[in-house]
Amino acid sequence: MKNKFDLSGKTAVVTGAGQGLGRSFARALSGAGAEVFLMARNLERLTRTAEEIADETGTATHAIQLDITNEQSVKAACQAVLDAAGRIDILINNAAVGRSNKKLTDEPLEEWNSILETNLTGTFLMMKHVGRIMIEQKSGKVINLGSMTGHVAMRNPTVGAYDVSKAGIECLTRLMAGAWSEYGVTVNAICPGYYMTDINKAYVAEHPEFYEDSLRQIPLKKWGEPEDIGDIAVFLASGASDYMTGANVVSDGGYTIW
Repeated sequence: MKNKFDLSGKTAVVTGAGQGLGRSFARALSGAGAEVFLMARNLERLTRTAEEIADETGTATHAIQLDITNEQSVKAACQAVLDAAGRIDILINNAAVGRSNKKLTDEPLEEWNSILETNLTGTFLMMKHVGRIMIEQKSGKVINLGSMTGHVAMRNPTVGAYDVSKAGIECLTRLMAGAWSEYGVTVNAICPGYYMTDINKAYVAEHPEFYEDSLRQIPLKKWGEPEDIGDIAVFLASGASDYMTGANVVSDGGYTIW
């Protein structure tokens, strides 16, 4: 029986892949057999991550510098993948900047604009240019990164552009799933809750009260581990999800059910 989760022969792009969830996505796709192009601003860290993944999985990985807020950089990065591999089968739009810890009334306009530009506009730019490639191929899997904050208003008092950007990404996911369905391109989103990335580990160490309060709001009483979410990406990138499009897959330990 054919293994529908096998990504051998597929070319994948993961943005924001130098660390955190992006690294987990790149590692999982590589482990499933895909040739992965990791993209981010920090080329030194990105190259190190790509080499570590290649050593672990034995599958070809590449590092391409990308400023997701710059359309020329996006176009150049996409062309570099085409020059090397000839196609793009999978796109994971992971690049983002973090949630503001300011009240909406205290958030500077510059910060608001910067977060929306990276998270929402950056996702749009990658979809625009990779989408053209996938439409021409008449096949492709796009996986955007939403968030549980796109589904619910968070219980703590901080509200900012991050939450709005993630809700926008979920809307963009549904819109383009409909628009691209005739070309054989599926568009879905993963919407994580709290995951214990290295950045979050440092934050939790400094704010243990926040961590304890969060556990009271999560039915499973724990944060997710980065390696766990990679398998969701493999599913959405594989033939096992061919009948799924426009879905926002929430992985939050149950946070949003209450």
